Amino acid sequence: MSSEFFPVPFEDLRARILADHLDGGRRNIDGVNVSSFPLNHPGGCFGYCFEKDGRKIVYASDNELEIQPRELFPDLRNTGPLRRMPGALLQSIRDADLLILDAQYDEKEYAAKLKWGHSCCFSATDLAIQAGAKNLALFHHDPECADRDVDKKVEMCRQRAARLGSALKICAAREGVELKF
Repeated sequence: MSSEFFPVPFEDLRARILADHLDGGRRNIDGVNVSSFPLNHPGGCFGYCFEKDGRKIVYASDNELEIQPRELFPDLRNTGPLRRMPGALLQSIRDADLLILDAQYDEKEYAAKLKWGHSCCFSATDLAIQAGAKNLALFHHDPECADRDVDKKVEMCRQRAARLGSALKICAAREGVELKF
């Protein structure tokens, strides 16, 4: 939480903050196995996996799933095959019960914001399908998007998953939503 990433000094926060670390990227906290894995974002970033009682939740914000050479992009008509994804990332999120994933842009928006550190919703859907996730919560919505724009992205991703033969359940992460597994 250095100033280059977080411009508010800790002494200005109204909380008692204790810095702690995941030993070697892993730690058990009150019976929950927590692990971290690197994400693709300028300046670096980490995703987190939480596992307990056979359930797995993965949180991966601030991650750009880059379009690989020879892949159909932008896929405005949703006709392309699954995009290739980094093997290490797939392994980290494999079989998640819930994957909360950066999907800030649609295909057209992402074309104008390559290398900004955020993903398009079709790439997020493809990653979730390939990792065998059961539920995908699209996250890190563009602040310039209205709720109807986010709802449209969700519907486009649902159509993509169905076209690709996946039973993946997709929703938009929203403030105040509680899910039980």
